[in-house]
Amino acid sequence: MPGFFEAFKNIPEPEKVILKATIDGREFEVSEELFKEIQKHGEQEYTVKNDKIVMKPQLLHTWRRYPVLTKGEMGLDLLDGNMFWPTDYVDGGCEWTR
Repeated sequence: MPGFFEAFKNIPEPEKVILKATIDGREFEVSEELFKEIQKHGEQEYTVKNDKIVMKPQLLHTWRRYPVLTKGEMGLDLLDGNMFWPTDYVDGGCEWTR
């Protein structure tokens, strides 16, 4: 294989890829770690403050609270303890509370 090793030595080095992210309509050169974070969360989740790329504040999840059936002073009398079959409104019955 004449010339193979000479050609192999003369291969130019690959150009380094410049990582860019588009935040708020402007394109920025970013580090590899920041690029991965931006790709993970999405470019729409980042903004520019004081010429630095920062993540937008995240909204806290609001957890739903459902009513619970508990004994109360006045409440429903349930047929065989079934919450879908109230029979009467009595003292010491069950009521829906949060």
